Amino acid sequence: MEQNQFLNCLKNILGHQGGSLIFPCIRDLVANGLQMSRLSPADPVPNRQDLTQYLAAWCRLAGLDEDTCRKWLSEYAVAMLSAISRSSVSAIRHSTKSNVRYIYRREVAFVCGRAANQFKAQCNDACPVYAKMENKPRKTQRDTLTALKDATPRNGATLPAAAPLKQFYQKQFEAAIQLVRHELKNGAKSTAILNLLNQQELKTRTGRKWTYPILCTEIRKLTAQL
Repeated sequence: MEQNQFLNCLKNILGHQGGSLIFPCIRDLVANGLQMSRLSPADPVPNRQDLTQYLAAWCRLAGLDEDTCRKWLSEYAVAMLSAISRSSVSAIRHSTKSNVRYIYRREVAFVCGRAANQFKAQCNDACPVYAKMENKPRKTQRDTLTALKDATPRNGATLPAAAPLKQFYQKQFEAAIQLVRHELKNGAKSTAILNLLNQQELKTRTGRKWTYPILCTEIRKLTAQL
């Protein structure tokens, strides 16, 4: 689909009465994707998952069922978000499916961030939910995982001296195993779970990147505990 076709598709899904639910930020993101030029050097750079979860939460608010959201959003993610991702088309589809499942199963509320939204998407105080969004914190899957693990060092940063390396990797591993349990419970395939673990930059108990054999070993251990 071309950019405007994704927007037209949404309009068709929602029908005439649902047009007002396509808020300015949603209209902008659907038609134009993530505009990196709008971000300042000091702004954190959103990734594909951030935008996918944002749109999935909006789909849920707009009344789209999970299957409809997944189908529409998967095509959008492949066409519009591949430029900000190094993942393959197959991996993007798997990740989108997992993110939609997370938003719907956990009943994550849509919180836009208004003019301060992380994507710098268009905002208008005439938006029907503008007043309701004041001072509402947005909690995403990334926030949930961050609460369970120390942030992965980036750009050559080192771990704080107060956090022993073994302890750091143990927290990473515990967060990873929790994610594995959740995805298995919801019927995710091993390959999709592997992609999600590495997209979240979670590590094994020894600080290694997750591989299929390592994941299968841990899944067998989890299965044996049931």
